[in-house]
Amino acid sequence: MTTKAQTLTDFSELNETLQNVTGIRTEQSGPYQDPDFSLTHLNYFKDADAAPPDQLNSTLSEHELRIARRNDDSPNVARTPVQIRNIQGSTSEHNIAEHGFKIGHLSSQMKNWQDDEELKRVFFSEVDDLLKRETGAKWTFQYEHHVRTATLEDALAKDSTGAVDINGPVRRVHIDEAPKSGLNEYKHHIKPDDPGNEHLRGRHVAIFNIWKPIKTVQRDPLCLCDARSIQDEDLQSGKVQVPIVGEIENFAIRPPRDPGTHKFVYVREQRPDQALIFRIMDTRIDESAAKRSCGVAHTSFVDPRTEHAPPRESVEVRSFCVF
Repeated sequence: MTTKAQTLTDFSELNETLQNVTGIRTEQSGPYQDPDFSLTHLNYFKDADAAPPDQLNSTLSEHELRIARRNDDSPNVARTPVQIRNIQGSTSEHNIAEHGFKIGHLSSQMKNWQDDEELKRVFFSEVDDLLKRETGAKWTFQYEHHVRTATLEDALAKDSTGAVDINGPVRRVHIDEAPKSGLNEYKHHIKPDDPGNEHLRGRHVAIFNIWKPIKTVQRDPLCLCDARSIQDEDLQSGKVQVPIVGEIENFAIRPPRDPGTHKFVYVREQRPDQALIFRIMDTRIDESAAKRSCGVAHTSFVDPRTEHAPPRESVEVRSFCVF
């Protein structure tokens, strides 16, 4: 177990590393001495002698594969010092068209977040309203959700076979799905070419993630990267298994060649009424852009000053948006 003294030592080493790499130094004597930034490490993708295991070429179980991919000690992790900007208090300056994400207001009427039926009945309707309001979508279809309430360590210790994911934070810089894969998944779930779906044919489609706290976030906050700052050379294609659908393609993210190129932000002490709305793919952009993906890279991260707080509780919902 990490002690408070060890945490402070780690923070001092992190500060020293950041100064050497970026020329930035921040003095902190309390949890949030600097109102504008947090110093931390992000887990990027690193090329290693062995490629990350995948379902098709491994004897590992579904949960064992998640351990191999999600553990902080994975050989494919490039632990990279970064400075992440806090945008609490200036949440209106980011928008979907430019940055790929924004912060929206979402006060939920949910009573029991562990009740899937209530979540689909109540929260999906709230997500539908938010997405139509913020993206201009004419129709939305909520197709995947996940509630996270455990620490990473506890989540990896519990069998997640058959679940959408582990029950803890994901500390990997990634984009959830490649554009072509996302479009294939849309056709799998919604079947726009089937009789009765004529109104969906020939329309642009996007996938958006709605991520919000159940309780105010202290530990393992989520950060988002300005989509314009990710380049093709930063993307590492990967394959993952998704229940019902099967194999899909996603992207891990390599560290930028020039430190600080990736522009990450987060909402410090993000409240339950503050929802992150971020793009995974969008045919209006991805079909015409030269980039392999215009999705928003994201990850949870360890804030050295709050890592001993209670586990983060959050919910996320992925939706197809049809325009």
